[in-house]
Amino acid sequence: MPSAYWYYGLILISVILTGISLYYKKCWRLLVLHIIISGIIHPVELIILLTGGYYYLPGILHDPQIDSGLGAYVSDFFIVPASAVAINAFSLSWHSTLGIAIVFTVIDWLFAKIGIYVHFWWKSIYTGIGLIILYSISKWFWRSFQEKQPSLIFRLLVIYLTYAPIHSIINFVVARLLHAFTFEVTFFTAPERNFPVFNNLHLLLTTIVVTLCIGLRVLFRYRIIGIILLGAVNWALGYFHIFESALLSSQYLTLIPIIGILFIMTMYRIAKLNYLFP
Repeated sequence: MPSAYWYYGLILISVILTGISLYYKKCWRLLVLHIIISGIIHPVELIILLTGGYYYLPGILHDPQIDSGLGAYVSDFFIVPASAVAINAFSLSWHSTLGIAIVFTVIDWLFAKIGIYVHFWWKSIYTGIGLIILYSISKWFWRSFQEKQPSLIFRLLVIYLTYAPIHSIINFVVARLLHAFTFEVTFFTAPERNFPVFNNLHLLLTTIVVTLCIGLRVLFRYRIIGIILLGAVNWALGYFHIFESALLSSQYLTLIPIIGILFIMTMYRIAKLNYLFP
């Protein structure tokens, strides 16, 4: 069986799991939880990938690095968050949660065994331990969602963790899949590390500014100043030829926060989360 089919299968299972969870619980906050889990695990996985912990081999794209990145997105944005959503939607016990972590540990081992995923310093048992920690965090977020007046820190954390994955996946599609732009930096001698590191530093800055602008009680002009600040940074990236593209202006990077904020506003309204523009 081609490697890609295994990854397509994970996506299908993820969609079914999340769909069943939403149908059963009839609570759109589960979708917010799904995205939050993505926001937690993707930066961690990036570090593991950059330090050579493991490598994905879905066999979908010709470029091995981008192909591995796509495999990471299947894990981070689909199957792992979907499992956390199901655990909380059905209020599964810790025995069941531990069982799910064991299943994923076996899948990790199986994928490595059949050659569609390669371990270097990473071990399958690390996956199980990491998932137990992650599921504990997801349960905490789900309990906190039930509070009528969550703390400011919690609200800002939720905004940060829901915006970051949206920005990340937009840039992955545009930059890596469509090859519409790149960042010309030389942090490392290994060129494959330069784009993801700089991209995530830019993501970090953008996410912090967006979170503060829409999550704090500030005057409207300060929110506008935040967008202007991002626009100035992105202009500088183009001016100094760090942002390179034959198709796009560097102000494309300023458009992403606007899209992300509109998406979050819509999602929070549906989920009945009054966390924005206090």
